[in-house]
Amino acid sequence: MKRRSRKRIYFLGARAQIRPMLEPVLSSDNVMLSCFSAPSDCLERLLGTPCDILIVDLEGCETEGMELLLEVRRRAPWISTMALVENGAVPTAVKAITAGACECLEKPLQMDPLCEAVKRLLTRMASLPRSHRALTPMEVRIMRLILAGKTSQDIAAHVGRSKRTIDVRRKNIMRKVRASTLAELVKRALAMDLTEEPSCEEVLEADTQED
Repeated sequence: MKRRSRKRIYFLGARAQIRPMLEPVLSSDNVMLSCFSAPSDCLERLLGTPCDILIVDLEGCETEGMELLLEVRRRAPWISTMALVENGAVPTAVKAITAGACECLEKPLQMDPLCEAVKRLLTRMASLPRSHRALTPMEVRIMRLILAGKTSQDIAAHVGRSKRTIDVRRKNIMRKVRASTLAELVKRALAMDLTEEPSCEEVLEADTQED
């Protein structure tokens, strides 16, 4: 009998409240919860071992939380994300949805709405292959250059790699973002906000974090 793969939920925020509220989901659906207090630690884990759902509590860390949502949308847009906002914080909720959050719940949280939202997101993720991995900084850079109209030869010269290496990277990018044509790649890039030339900071990051 084939063993079901365990589903992963990553949570950024105060872990004391979230685990008891998610207990019905954690106990019945083979789901593992990992909690993080620092956005950088959460992102590092996510890029190495992608999750099914990322829940970000924006209370007390709105700027850092929004940046994390944006980074996930940019590099792993297939991951379902949920934002938690303070009661009545409509502007924050709008920002979170704009940053890529699939769901947005107000605090104080109620167990039933939270579990139902998590189940909806898990259902959404069930249709996606678990082989997906986040784009590396170099892949983000190459993807932007592809969208700028550069050929593999142009990109190879631009980033100091061989054309063969760039061709392999292009195939990896297409697989990761689930695009089979250039038109589909453009659609994914629009969703990931990757249609502009890479910034100087991103170029430096790609060079220093080459995988």
